[in-house]
Amino acid sequence: MNEFPVARAKQASYENIIVECPWCGKENIFNRASDLHTFEPIAGLDVSCQNVECGKPFRIVGDSVNNPHEMLILDCYELLERKHYMNSILTLTQAYEVFFSLFLRVELLYKPFAHDKRRDERKDINHFNRLAEMLSKKVERCTFIPMRKLFLQQIIAAPRPANLAEAETLVARLRVPSCEPTDTELERLGDEELVALLKRVKNTTIHKLRNAVVHKQAYRPTQEETEAALEEARSVLFPLTSRLGLYDDINWYLKRL
Repeated sequence: MNEFPVARAKQASYENIIVECPWCGKENIFNRASDLHTFEPIAGLDVSCQNVECGKPFRIVGDSVNNPHEMLILDCYELLERKHYMNSILTLTQAYEVFFSLFLRVELLYKPFAHDKRRDERKDINHFNRLAEMLSKKVERCTFIPMRKLFLQQIIAAPRPANLAEAETLVARLRVPSCEPTDTELERLGDEELVALLKRVKNTTIHKLRNAVVHKQAYRPTQEETEAALEEARSVLFPLTSRLGLYDDINWYLKRL
């Protein structure tokens, strides 16, 4: 039986988990890549206090279960508080791009794998991994606008593959559309709430603000610009994630489809 004391995370960001040691009370910052060596949500993990004068073991609980793009958005509240407005804009734009990528993985990988009731688990895992690599190569050079085009096109026009074989055909044919769907094309979806959210994604200019920040002029956004961008991203991507049923965990779909 594990008798280590338990410490609940006081902050769980995309990169780090911050927790106070239950023995000495010192704040520990555990980096997911370098210290914890996992990017999976942590239901419980044994660690040792980073304070060299303590070093005692304890168990971390209370990690975030949000998707990566949601965690990136939530990270911006601390950046905003510290007046890191440039980093906030970079992170918010990245959140959109991560969201677009997740949608394509769900529609072209996770759901087809989970839907195929006749699958041979070992054989199809290999197929899944090959297809994941193929999809990754297809979009690796896509910036914000091409990713948004692929996302919107997949929403309104692309068939939903029933298995990995059908998904592979779609991925092989995947091309960035020449233009984004018109509002009329979006409205044909018939779901007013979904259409309103998609129009807001289509109309966001966060990428232009990001470009101004990272390019030669190194634009420094104001507090008002940053707060507006954060509110827009959260009010669009959080409900859209829910409406589309997006989870960055294939096991979620295996249990439900």
